[in-house]
Amino acid sequence: MKIVIDTSVVVSAFFFGGPARQLLECVMRDDPAAYATREIAEEYEAAIAKMQSRKKETARADLALPFIMRLHIVVPKSNLAVCRNPGEDKFVACAMDSNAVYVVDDDQKVSFNGAHRSVKMMTAEACCQLLSLCGQ
Repeated sequence: MKIVIDTSVVVSAFFFGGPARQLLECVMRDDPAAYATREIAEEYEAAIAKMQSRKKETARADLALPFIMRLHIVVPKSNLAVCRNPGEDKFVACAMDSNAVYVVDDDQKVSFNGAHRSVKMMTAEACCQLLSLCGQ
């Protein structure tokens, strides 16, 4: 299974645990395969560093480099404007460019117009449940 993970899920994984961390641990075993552009990977690193400066005692910084190293980097081809929040467009575009079916994002308010129906939004918890159904 191919996925693209929103930055909020990555930050949640490193600092709060739960399904987001379980998902990243699966990604580090490359199942599911996580895709990102360089821009997205840099956004992950910047968000982790920013949160690290605020919450040093709860961070799992030891997971950051292994996670970033496991990402399948995609060269962006699509320039989409499909999300109600333009900051989310890069995740949907990355999913389109990598043939990923899911964008994992725990923000239930994220939605996009029907132009890209092949990409579906899914929470980290739902993704973990799907992985367990698939024998993970």
